[in-house]
Amino acid sequence: MKKNTIFSKKNNFLKKIAIKILRKFDYEIIDQNTGILPLSKLKITDNLSVFNKSHTTIPLGKIKTERKIKNLLIIFRSFTNEQTLLSQNKKRIFCMKKQEYTLRSLNSICKSIKKINLKLPKFEIFLKIIDDNSEKKIINIMKKIIHRNKVDGEISNLDTDKYINKMKFSNNKRMLAHNSHIYESKNYALNSNYDLIYFVEDDYLHSEDFLEEMIYTYQKFHSIFKKDIILCPSDYPYLYLKNPNSNIFIGQKKHWRQVRESLCTYLISKNVLRKNWANYFKMFTNNHDPYEKELHNIYKRELCFSPMPSLAIHITNINSVYGIAPLLDYFKLWKETNYK
Repeated sequence: MKKNTIFSKKNNFLKKIAIKILRKFDYEIIDQNTGILPLSKLKITDNLSVFNKSHTTIPLGKIKTERKIKNLLIIFRSFTNEQTLLSQNKKRIFCMKKQEYTLRSLNSICKSIKKINLKLPKFEIFLKIIDDNSEKKIINIMKKIIHRNKVDGEISNLDTDKYINKMKFSNNKRMLAHNSHIYESKNYALNSNYDLIYFVEDDYLHSEDFLEEMIYTYQKFHSIFKKDIILCPSDYPYLYLKNPNSNIFIGQKKHWRQVRESLCTYLISKNVLRKNWANYFKMFTNNHDPYEKELHNIYKRELCFSPMPSLAIHITNINSVYGIAPLLDYFKLWKETNYK
């Protein structure tokens, strides 16, 4: 019994020495019986990546992070005064007032910010809400959601008069307001000091882990492709109907596929925004069909990816191929994003 104890202590000592030596050469030890990494005490199902340093995927190994993310700006465009979908006379799934979708969407984003702030307390995230003349009681609820989740942010009101004369059409009042909203958000981002920008409309319900997945995946893909990329949070069903060939990649904890179209919610770098400003300007000063025509032109030269399954669902009519992402529990996510 005594000999076994001595041998056990020797083995543990030698094991610790071997682990330390291997770590110096950037190797990692994994206990296959328990799935634990002895030195870090992490499990292989945990997040093994180190923000702004490296990305690790079992069993593919480690990738050194080549692009550090300085900070993140989230621009949330809210509009609560219309009950039907833009360009469609249809009701959304759950048949609620528009304000309910806006507030749940905002809450889902704030919950994700709160979660990643606990994991990356030194990473700066700022939430900018550009609201299109909602009632004061709605604005007050927005402020409560922001405060409850300890999010750094502000709310401003959209002044459409600043942009009307810049538009190249005048026959659609609702689209004039819509384009002014996008113009304001893009202009704010371009003149900010933020590195990455997440442009998001107010009818997307996000999973609580969406920000972590998108930030770490952004770093990993940049290291692979050696360039800034674009990430969409939603797995749009209409893209499956077009059935294009698509490349599949492994992100943080999800598969991602390359897409060549999207709607107006996506994560982008300020560098890519600046480089493609001419296309964005054409998009929000015109009323193209499809509206995102110029966005799709950008994707001919910039890489864009969407997750499988989706990190967010676009709350539209249940029959809309531009909305509800497939293979998700919509009712569960609706319940989880309740702000009341």
